[in-house]
Amino acid sequence: MRSYDKWILTAMLVLALIISGCSSNSVKIEKRADVETSAAPQEQVTVNWLARWKNEHLREDFVVESAKEFEVTNPGIKVNYKFFQDAGMNSDPDIAKKIVEMINTGNYEWDVVIANTGTYGDVAEMLNDPCWGKKYLVDFKEVPGFVETQKDFIMTDYLDEYCGALVGPYIEGFFIMVWYNKELADKIEIDIKQHGMTWDDFVGYVKALDEYNKAHGTNIAALYESNPDWRVNEYMFAHLFKSAVGDLDRVKDEKLTDEKKAALLKTFKAMEELSQYKPLLPGHDTRAWYDTRSMSFDGTVLFTVNGAWMYNHWMDIDETLTYNMMPAELPVFQPVDFYMGSFIPQYAVMKGSPHEEEAIKLLQFLSRPQTAEKWVRYTKAPTGIIGHLSTSDIGDDQFEQFQAEVNNRFNGGYHFSDNAGYMLGEENILLDSKVDELMIDVLDGEITGQEAYDRIMAEIK
Repeated sequence: MRSYDKWILTAMLVLALIISGCSSNSVKIEKRADVETSAAPQEQVTVNWLARWKNEHLREDFVVESAKEFEVTNPGIKVNYKFFQDAGMNSDPDIAKKIVEMINTGNYEWDVVIANTGTYGDVAEMLNDPCWGKKYLVDFKEVPGFVETQKDFIMTDYLDEYCGALVGPYIEGFFIMVWYNKELADKIEIDIKQHGMTWDDFVGYVKALDEYNKAHGTNIAALYESNPDWRVNEYMFAHLFKSAVGDLDRVKDEKLTDEKKAALLKTFKAMEELSQYKPLLPGHDTRAWYDTRSMSFDGTVLFTVNGAWMYNHWMDIDETLTYNMMPAELPVFQPVDFYMGSFIPQYAVMKGSPHEEEAIKLLQFLSRPQTAEKWVRYTKAPTGIIGHLSTSDIGDDQFEQFQAEVNNRFNGGYHFSDNAGYMLGEENILLDSKVDELMIDVLDGEITGQEAYDRIMAEIK
């Protein structure tokens, strides 16, 4: 009986263990089920980003990669980026019209908008308010930690254009240059100075081209130009004017002085001097810049006045022909210790937009050191964001070599403005387009330099 009792006892213990184990497992399974079924999916917010840099080689990649990387690190936010060309816009004025429409209707279709100096200036003209950004754009000086992501000189030298507001990260730095087609220059047998070019040097190159055309029956234009949406030769005109003044502090002072009046007349007369060679590419009034960028290297024109961004534009079209383009400094009346260049905030956040908070996070993401390094690598241009790299100083090709030399020669003494305040005084800040119009009329030989000067003087307040 004792053996039988032991057998019964053992069987009862085994049965108890089995029941206990099943109960324990069922509890664990039940708890796992509770965890999995009770977790609600995180609600995703979509930030609408109106972007630029489509078809600009690695600049386009910069936007696409930034959006994807931001989504990975911010899983609750989706970035709906759309390049302005894909949103029914073709130029800065078109972008400006969309911003004005949103302001007037209160329907903020875009949380993040384009706010470079060109677009910002166009909106200012449309609203007749140079300080519109302080009312309708987020001021990132009020975002904790953001100021520390921008280089010191951004805060001291670059906010005046936006009436003191920090509207976004100063991702893009650039210089303006006279690009020239090296193959054409060699054919014409002219040796173009990349640095220290005077106005007399430049006129000499244009004269040599005119003589070449007459001798060979060709019709190569000296200067590329596009329609009134973007008069690219305004950059050469502006830098000539500044060089006539000669001192950067006096240039920046938004007062119309006798010195500036004399400089303006001298610059208009310089355009008249150039007009005798019919320098502009014919048909410019109907030529859309974006659609005709390749004319700079197709043998049609010798010089193209434009910014460092043309490297990426041309690389997207033809990498081999891009390396036939050489950058040179803008011509001057006299040597100066400053140059035409700047740092700009390409993107801003509409104040009161549906996803303002998430849009701010996106622009904070674009202000990291990693962004600064990527920008310099992708564009061969400087940036205003703090990072390990400040400029293209490697010098592997003509583009990097030019950037490094300009940076060394002028050491941060840069000036760029998309309004006429520095030229005609702050009361006449919105006359920039009128100056451009008169410049073209003089270059086309329709009016004299004196007539252009008299007409702009009649417009000033």
